[in-house]
Amino acid sequence: MQFHPEALVLAICLGSLATVQAGPVYQFNHGVWWNGAAFVARTLYTDTHGVLREKSPPRVDEVIDLHGGYVIPPLAEGHNHWLEPAAADQYNACYLADGVYYVRDMGNLPYLMDQMREKLNLPTSVDLVSAMTAFTGPGAHPVEIIDQFVQFGILPKDWKPDYDRKAEFVVRTEGDIDERFPELLKQHPHYVKAFLLFSEEYEQRKNDPSKYGNHRGMDPKLLPHLVKLAHAAGLKVAVHVYTASDFRDAIASGADNIEHVPGDGASNEPQMGLEHFKLTLADAKLAAARHITVTTTVDWLGSDKTPETQTLTEEVIVPNLIALKTQGVAIMVGSDHFRRSSLGEVLELRDLKVFSNEELLDLATRRTANFIFPERKIGKLKEGYEANFLVLERNPIENLDNIKSIVLRVKQGHRLALPESAVKRATLDCVE
Repeated sequence: MQFHPEALVLAICLGSLATVQAGPVYQFNHGVWWNGAAFVARTLYTDTHGVLREKSPPRVDEVIDLHGGYVIPPLAEGHNHWLEPAAADQYNACYLADGVYYVRDMGNLPYLMDQMREKLNLPTSVDLVSAMTAFTGPGAHPVEIIDQFVQFGILPKDWKPDYDRKAEFVVRTEGDIDERFPELLKQHPHYVKAFLLFSEEYEQRKNDPSKYGNHRGMDPKLLPHLVKLAHAAGLKVAVHVYTASDFRDAIASGADNIEHVPGDGASNEPQMGLEHFKLTLADAKLAAARHITVTTTVDWLGSDKTPETQTLTEEVIVPNLIALKTQGVAIMVGSDHFRRSSLGEVLELRDLKVFSNEELLDLATRRTANFIFPERKIGKLKEGYEANFLVLERNPIENLDNIKSIVLRVKQGHRLALPESAVKRATLDCVE
């Protein structure tokens, strides 16, 4: 997981959307709509419940001319952390401005979630679900991030390391997991999150003060027990990994999702050889056979342009992505980039030249959205699906940068009005 100095594990756990308010009936003319393979000229409608309709309704309140615009489903963010309750309005505006409607938050704590609950999962906001409090080991990631937020005053000053049961679940034994798991269930998580970091060296690192924080995670031997409890409760398990060994331990545990392509985190341990981070075709084939989904999180590469990072990209990140793709592993787009949306992740993946523009558009819209909200009819522009879409001025298949040329945003049948500062901000950062 790539954190910045201000970062903190944080999110919102909200299981369902607020009731969609009745809205006007729109007719959208002269647009070309993405059908998953090509753009097709069509006329579509929305009903009063914010649902797309292909047949003309008895009445139309307004006809909207799209002037040949390219219509796509909204983007989804498969892995991030909303870090500042006071900036929730800015985060909402930023994500919606970038065309990102759906967010999967991979770690949070009730103390912060309660401060943002009313500003999410609305027709005019981002739709967000969360893993809530995550499981880790003693003195392990993300404790160093929590330390910082206590120092910043965002979390109470009287919270002392290791923040067990306040900001993280610290586990040493299966009994520790048994005691804490009921507390997680009370938070109504959508997933269970666990941290594995350099699991092949867990025993050497667990009592080493120089390996505090982002250099270790939980004992990999405990993960199968956590997975068993989660599955019994009807919850999937997402595992943070850094190395190929972490990846293999996550698969062996029966986990469902792997967060980060191995190679992320290599900069934490420059003395380790790159072979620790390289997946084999057998690893990818097994992940596909187990129906595991892998979240990308490569956006950090764009802000770390060093020779070492370039070597890591060419020798580890790209080959790992190619292995996952060729073996048919389900891939989800997620950035894990503090204060930014998944738009940067999409463009960074484009630059790695592993996926075509058509594949990336499908990954960033339909596939990731369907994974976050499998019970909802989203990610496609067809009869009976939620009227959630973006209208672009230019064709994103010809040039993926055109995904930024948004001229209209519609969410649950409502046209979104955003602050001009959010739409025209100079950088991808959500908070000034």
